[in-house]
Amino acid sequence: MPALIVKVEASSIADEVGLVPGDTLLSIDGKEINDILDYHFWVRSDQLELRLKKANGNIWAVEVEKDYDEDLGLEFEDLLFDRMKSCQNRCIFCFIDQLPLHLRKTLYIKDDDYRHSFLFGNFITLSNLREQDWEKIITMRLSPLYISVHALQPQLRSMLLGNQRAGQIRQDLLRLSQAGIQCHTQIVLCPGINDGQVLEETIEGLAELYPSVASIGIVPVGLTGHREGLQELRTIKESEAMDLINLIHGYQKRFRSELGYGLVYGADEIYLKAGQPLPAGEDYDDFPQVENGIGIGRIFLDEFAEEEKHLPANMQEREMYILTGQSALEIWEEIISRLNRIQGLKLHLLPVRNDYFGGQVTVTGLLTGSDIIKTLGQDYEGKTILIPKIIFKEGQDILLDDMSLEDIKEASGAELKAIEVTASALIEAIMGE
Repeated sequence: MPALIVKVEASSIADEVGLVPGDTLLSIDGKEINDILDYHFWVRSDQLELRLKKANGNIWAVEVEKDYDEDLGLEFEDLLFDRMKSCQNRCIFCFIDQLPLHLRKTLYIKDDDYRHSFLFGNFITLSNLREQDWEKIITMRLSPLYISVHALQPQLRSMLLGNQRAGQIRQDLLRLSQAGIQCHTQIVLCPGINDGQVLEETIEGLAELYPSVASIGIVPVGLTGHREGLQELRTIKESEAMDLINLIHGYQKRFRSELGYGLVYGADEIYLKAGQPLPAGEDYDDFPQVENGIGIGRIFLDEFAEEEKHLPANMQEREMYILTGQSALEIWEEIISRLNRIQGLKLHLLPVRNDYFGGQVTVTGLLTGSDIIKTLGQDYEGKTILIPKIIFKEGQDILLDDMSLEDIKEASGAELKAIEVTASALIEAIMGE
């Protein structure tokens, strides 16, 4: 994919030298531009030679003089101009291998691109990096990165990832540490495989690399009902979740004493599985892995506690339903109970069972239109239902099974309102503001 220019800022340097939308940036000072990172790194100099391809096919060489770090004023079609680096692993718990057929094609793409890790916080394994990738990470100081570790034992990690190169994870993490690259790590916990003593050894080994290893997130393996031909795995039991919480809290106590920082954190799912309250906000430190489902429930509850101070005692009569996945019920019940103390307001939870993915998938973000329609039937015609935006494709109202918000409205007759999963958005929707 070329570095296609889609916008040139008016009166910018690019505008002054004659660049226009539709041009393609080929190189800067002879350096090929493969992504937005290359562009920002090489464009900093005060003297540049740009090589471009015009829309008519002509090749231009343009010399530019500017202030150091001054931008050219260009916007590109995408952040990656070459092909995304796909994963060559065969992880025994890979969620993509467990997807049913007929979802969006993009959902089947296995991403192991270090650029997505730096730009978006996607977890990568390091086992698919080439030497030129390592050189770019270190030269450009792409920090922090998000690394899926799972285990430090070489043979075990190679088995988990289905890749012999995965066994050199200690050396890879040490290389990042020596280069001053910070990383946030995760362990996808598979009971009977990388838990117990193996888990403790992994945590201990990662802690030795602090502060380069800035956090350790523990997330239970996610399994769907579409595992035909795949290795047999199971999810954690309630008693195992409780043991895991005790282990995490024990390490946090030790690390706070030694490092002044908790370092290791458990996914919200672990606490919900064990029937335990989520930790207090301070126990998550700076919430380093909230996008990994670690602490997102606590943030929501604490935000609501602040908003609660401004709730009215009564309001015009109104009845609403809040749609959610099954795993979030305990968090929602506490909030619904408080809101229903407002005279005139009637709120109900509307949990949706995830039959589309089967297995034990219960998170809200993986709900599909077909399961929502099945849950609603015709029983909610004309009723107001709040739907979390996290179930939709970013920037669109399309769900994982390519059904739209409008499809659900037409099938159910319900009045649907998509909201952000924040306390303020919830209260604004309820109050009609």
